[in-house]
Amino acid sequence: MISSPPDSANQPNRDSATTAILAHSSGSHIIWHDVKESWYDAGPYFTRPLHFDLREWAIIATGIGFTAMLELVDDDPVRTFMQNNQGSVGDKIASFGNNFYGNGYATGLTAITLYTVGLETDNNKLRVMARHVIQSFAYAGATTTIFKVLLGRDRPFTNQGSFVYNGFDLNNLANSMPSGHVATAAALSESLAADIDNTWVSIGLYTCTAATAFARMYSDQHWLSDTFLAGVIGTATGYWVAHQDDHYDMQTNEPKHASIMIMPTGNGLALVWPL
Repeated sequence: MISSPPDSANQPNRDSATTAILAHSSGSHIIWHDVKESWYDAGPYFTRPLHFDLREWAIIATGIGFTAMLELVDDDPVRTFMQNNQGSVGDKIASFGNNFYGNGYATGLTAITLYTVGLETDNNKLRVMARHVIQSFAYAGATTTIFKVLLGRDRPFTNQGSFVYNGFDLNNLANSMPSGHVATAAALSESLAADIDNTWVSIGLYTCTAATAFARMYSDQHWLSDTFLAGVIGTATGYWVAHQDDHYDMQTNEPKHASIMIMPTGNGLALVWPL
């Protein structure tokens, strides 16, 4: 058990509106609300590239440029260094990153704990934090899986070199870029860091992400560039999710804003409403 400090200013505030709703409805009402929010956010997340402006494309290009630079300059030397410097300390860090923080256990434990406590105590902030953790995990996981399959990069331990890309490939041996473990870790860390907004907590969370990146390279599962790209994906996803507003009213579970929108179509106009 972790005791709470007495200073109430440091504690998440109880949301009176949420408390009132729960007092006259069931937890399933709130759960359904969060399911709808998560489903709604998935649309804008995965279609966002269709609406990137010049600045956003410049950021994407910079990220790709850094990834390419790491691949050209650092992938092989870093792999050699990691494999030639194995030891008990490295083994422990690798175990933490591989078997807890990056494989989904930490994400699941965090989400279940926050959501359960949030529902039981009518604490809106904790519940929403849990939802953000789950969303970040799902969105970042889907993104990395798509890139893994499309790029088909050989893993380091296959000893085929750092420049082997097979294109579309479902074989795990050719699913090196980007790292799913690191994306999972980065999404969890950034989602929590953005919601908690405390410098020391953020440093601790980002250290856990760094440990996961170390673990994947130390275990010869990924190249440095794999972990960098995954970190960018996970961090960007966690940040984006944590800054989305609710789209559904918690009292009615209906859209907050205009419930019906008029959209142009090829044959005229159509009435559209969020599900």
